[in-house]
Amino acid sequence: MNPHLSLALLFATAAAFHPTGGAKLPLEVSEVLSRALAVPGARIVPVDWAPHLPAGCQLRQAVLGGAITGSGRLPVKLYGQGCLGWGWVRFEVWAPSAFTTRPVRAGERLQPALAVEDREIRSGRTGVVPPPGALAARDLPRGTVLEASHIAGAAMASGESVKVIVMSGPLAIEMQGRAISCGAGRTCAVLPSGRHVEGHLEEGRLLVDTP
Repeated sequence: MNPHLSLALLFATAAAFHPTGGAKLPLEVSEVLSRALAVPGARIVPVDWAPHLPAGCQLRQAVLGGAITGSGRLPVKLYGQGCLGWGWVRFEVWAPSAFTTRPVRAGERLQPALAVEDREIRSGRTGVVPPPGALAARDLPRGTVLEASHIAGAAMASGESVKVIVMSGPLAIEMQGRAISCGAGRTCAVLPSGRHVEGHLEEGRLLVDTP
């Protein structure tokens, strides 16, 4: 394939995920929207602005009630010197969002199976980029846009070799085990004997207390 054509297709695909703003907001309105934005790492792209102010009213302050958690259309109170009005602003919220590039099994590390791109955020559907080491809380098909409920946390990946310290009273027995998935918020391993144990990670080791 022509390399210039390949590059053009790449940019065309990326452009499909870019916002297309179409409105210029007064500074007062832009600032109040930014302060109300409650989505980490996001930005607001104004789409439409329809102000309603008395003739000759010079805008000095804008007020917006509540937090912005996604794209929408909201009323804005407008105040001038001895006058007031209102306006409607329609906007999109865009933020970096991670999605799976292949199927991921529960307990598997997410990072190698993710891509990140800017996507529009709808209310209640916040985009998530997990921290390094985060694991999948459940099986995820290819193309899943990551949400907080999909992330189990930073721990061991299933099948990963781990040093297991089994403690019983004053005794501590060290052996090599293999991490296994055992539910969100839990850390488990299987020992060479086939026994399954559960404990907590400390400095890369799984500490297991036995009665």
